[in-house]
Amino acid sequence: MSMWDDAELIELFARQTPLIDVRAPIEFAEGAIPYSVNLPLMNDEERHLVGICYKQHGQAAAINLGHELVSGEKKQQRIQAWLGYLQRHPEARVFCFRGGLRSQTSCQWITEAGIPATPLSGGYKRLRQFFLQTLQEAPLPALIRLGGLTGSGKTPLLNALPNSIDLEELALHRGSAFGDRGVQPSQISFENQLALKLLRKDPWFLVEDESYSLGKILLPQRFFMHLRQSPLVVLETPLEERIRNIYHDYVLTHDANFFLKSVEVLSRKLGGLRTKSLRDKITQAFSLGEGHDEWISILLTEYYDPIYLRDLEKQKTLILFSGDAPQITDWVNAERSRAHPRGSRGP
Repeated sequence: MSMWDDAELIELFARQTPLIDVRAPIEFAEGAIPYSVNLPLMNDEERHLVGICYKQHGQAAAINLGHELVSGEKKQQRIQAWLGYLQRHPEARVFCFRGGLRSQTSCQWITEAGIPATPLSGGYKRLRQFFLQTLQEAPLPALIRLGGLTGSGKTPLLNALPNSIDLEELALHRGSAFGDRGVQPSQISFENQLALKLLRKDPWFLVEDESYSLGKILLPQRFFMHLRQSPLVVLETPLEERIRNIYHDYVLTHDANFFLKSVEVLSRKLGGLRTKSLRDKITQAFSLGEGHDEWISILLTEYYDPIYLRDLEKQKTLILFSGDAPQITDWVNAERSRAHPRGSRGP
């Protein structure tokens, strides 16, 4: 049986079962499992010391050092953290990297403290393989892309519609030179969250038409190719409204330096003179507190729009519908009333 067909894990995530990840914080940051909270058995330094001991003196010595490092008040604090979470979420499961010593030790201490607990078999490695194979091997659901010029309001529309997947929210990035939203998740954490979304039992999903990268996050290649081959609906929004959207979504939440740095990223494609002109207009607008419409309009009509329209022309045979937000909402609702959408079914 393929890992992506693992009935136990499918049921686990369908129930949104809370999970206690007892790996070290550095491991959790590198790749987190959905619905998990990091309540480590050992912190990063303790894990590092135990790892050195294991390499130099073997498993028995490493286990003894681990018990020495996590003892007394420190041990009780970690047990209490687990107990507190289990009291709030009695159905929670405990795991470490492979379902080995760390989760076994944690569950033993939890059981001794009065709450029976057993490790999740296979641990993080099994969970990660489940999500990875969901992306790499499982049949992908049918997708319909939501496209439109920059600033059209695709994300609010997407989030207002059922059976949608917001890739930008999962990646914590808006997908352009101006898309920075702070610290992004790790690539592994993003992939795990995306795989979880694809496990939902819907005949098709509405997904924004994205490029291959969202900041530092890369869409899994198989998923991206499937997305780009999927049918398309295009949101049509007047330029004036798009300028207002950009102003409210970006200008009101960032300072001039954010836009100046972002324009610099585009300087090779904009050219030296246009880059300087935009930088001057941005600086002046933020200094005066007005005049933002001019530089936003230039950036949209002279940079983003031509790129998108060229790409859209190449994909015109995939367009199912075009219209404003209310029209697309009606179209999506009508499509949902049918068993399946027209177009791609996935590989």
